[in-house]
Amino acid sequence: MPVRACAVDLVLLPFAHPSPRRIPLWLPLVAALGCQSAAPNVAPPPAAAGIAADIAYLASPALEGRASGSRGNDSAAAFLARRHEALGLPGAFQGTCAAELSCAASYFQYFNSDEIGGHNVGSFIRGSDPKLYREFVVVGAHYDHIGRSPRFALDPNLLSSIHPGADDNASGTAALLDLARRFAANPPPRSVLLIHFDAEEWGLVGSRAFVQRPPIPASTIVFMLNLDMVGRLNGHRLLIDGSAADAETRTLGDSVARAVGVPAVRSLLTAGRSDHAAFGSVNVPALSLTSGFHPDYHRVTDVASRVDVSGVARIVDVAEGIVRAAATRAWPPREPAPATTQ
Repeated sequence: MPVRACAVDLVLLPFAHPSPRRIPLWLPLVAALGCQSAAPNVAPPPAAAGIAADIAYLASPALEGRASGSRGNDSAAAFLARRHEALGLPGAFQGTCAAELSCAASYFQYFNSDEIGGHNVGSFIRGSDPKLYREFVVVGAHYDHIGRSPRFALDPNLLSSIHPGADDNASGTAALLDLARRFAANPPPRSVLLIHFDAEEWGLVGSRAFVQRPPIPASTIVFMLNLDMVGRLNGHRLLIDGSAADAETRTLGDSVARAVGVPAVRSLLTAGRSDHAAFGSVNVPALSLTSGFHPDYHRVTDVASRVDVSGVARIVDVAEGIVRAAATRAWPPREPAPATTQ
């Protein structure tokens, strides 16, 4: 992606000078924050049409259910990176260092756990405020599903059948892509990290890897919003999940939904079961939006034709409002997170 040459004023940033022998993970991102892409933004189709097309592709037989570690999952990751690049958004992670002090940004964060390896995919948007841009809101959605494996399926008798995962979570992934389009055109005051998490189905592996090795200092993340299974609204109430103890954050979600005109209710339906929990575990205020579980969950019948696309677009409206509010408001100090950068 062509990026104009620019000078990076590290004096503005409260970080220590890096060792010449080791480049901190956040340095390429800090450098890119001072640059603007020379390429014009590419406008995808109107919201509903673009969302529908993205869900149809992600849930297509060609991707075989996007199981972590599979070819279909790799294809999905490459597709997501291309979409962010087309919007002129830089990668959120450190790439391969061609020289000691020259590391290109990457759209991919690779990780390995005891059971599974994978790659998160992400980009970032520089905030518009000359001071607040040093702080970040993370918006995430997992893009993996269960593929052909009966391990997580609720119809394990259908051995080797593709589980398309249209709602879980092609819907949230497509919603995040639409948010990327909106924020690229009109950035909020704080910077935004847009992260597609991998290996959520294996126990939030990708999001836990992210909070353990964030591409920026963990202390600069003020809020996280998660989108998981947002494809079955169908006139029902949107479920806003989050910490029961974090009344202020949950009130933020309630008020935005009310302002947008989407009926919503607080819920603990996905407590501990989706990627916002990884951020809550390191003291980052977090919310998750979902339209809830349904009989097609983790079954071969979770197909694109059953997704309420107009409902997804309405949830994106709520998500945009929450992120813009979170990127503007003052956040109280919080206890330091145990996550560390490397």
